[in-house]
Amino acid sequence: MSAPEMHPDLTAALEAGFPGRPVEDVISLSGGFSGAALIAFVVDGAPYVAKRFAVDPSDPERAAREIACMRIASERGVAPRLRHADARTGVTIMDRIAGTPLRPTSDPTQLERVATALRRLHDGPPFPRGPSRMDFLRFLDAQCAALAGVGLPDELARAVAELERVSAPHAHSAACHRDLNPNNVLVTADRVYFVDWTTAGAGDPFVDLGQLGVFAYPRPEQREALLEAYLGRPANDDERARARLGRAIALAFYAASFFFGAARLGGPPPEDDASRSLAEVLAAFGAAPERTHPGGVAAALLREARQEARALDVLRGWP
Repeated sequence: MSAPEMHPDLTAALEAGFPGRPVEDVISLSGGFSGAALIAFVVDGAPYVAKRFAVDPSDPERAAREIACMRIASERGVAPRLRHADARTGVTIMDRIAGTPLRPTSDPTQLERVATALRRLHDGPPFPRGPSRMDFLRFLDAQCAALAGVGLPDELARAVAELERVSAPHAHSAACHRDLNPNNVLVTADRVYFVDWTTAGAGDPFVDLGQLGVFAYPRPEQREALLEAYLGRPANDDERARARLGRAIALAFYAASFFFGAARLGGPPPEDDASRSLAEVLAAFGAAPERTHPGGVAAALLREARQEARALDVLRGWP
C-alpha cells in the first residue's frame, strides 16, 4: 500500500517533531464527525497519530482551544502523550494508544478505571470555554435543513433549551471532554485514555458522566455503579438528580447527531417504532450499523431523553 498524500502542514509537522528521523508505515485514518485529516505512522518503532484540524470559519479559536485541552489532559495522564502542537496550522501529534474502544461490560475493575480517569480530568486545571451546546444544536439544525429540507424536531430544540436552563449553574464548572461516546474512550490493560478533543471545553461534569451512561453503561445499575465509583462514595439524591439531568442532556444531543446522520442519507427517518426500547435499538446498531437507519436510533434516543426529563419533572415543554 502506498503512503497517502499529505497536506504540507502535516509534512512540516513530522519534520519538526522528528527531525532527521525516518517516518514509516504512514496510513490514513478516519477523521470522524469533525472531518479532520488523521494519519498513523511509526518512528523508530514507536506508533504515533497526527491530526490536522478541519477549518471552521465560524470558530476561529477552535484549534488553539482543542490543543489547550489536549495538553492539559495529556499532562493529567488521561489523554495520549502530546508530542507536537501548532495552533497556527492546527496540527497535533500524539502517541498512538494500542487500546480498544469502551464497550458495555460487567467488569467492575474497568468501570473503576473509567471513573477514576474521568475524575482526574474533572479535578484538573480548567479548560477554556468553547461554543455552547446550543450553538452546536443550531449548527446541526442548519445542516439537517440544508441536507434534507427539514431541521431538527421542534420538540428536541425546545427541550434542550429548557434542559440547558436547568443545568446552567454547572455549565462551566469543570474541564470536560463533552463527547464521551465509546469510540472516544480507549481501554488498555492498565489505563483508560480519552481521545478526540474536538468539542472539549469548560462544562458540566455530570454531562460527561451522562454521555458514558448512554452507550457504555446503559443499564440503571451500571450508571449507579459508575456514579458511586466517580464520587468515591454512595451518591445522595441531589447527585442522582444531576446525573439523571446530565444523561437527559446527553441523550438529546446524541439524538440530534443521529438526526443529522439521517439527514445525510437524504431523507426523513423511518416511522418511529414505539415498541423498540433504546437497548434494542442500540444493540441492533452495534451489531450492524450499516443496516440500522440513524433516524431510528435518533428516535429511540429522543424517547429515552423524554422519559428521563419526565422523571425529573424539569421540562415545561415536554409533556
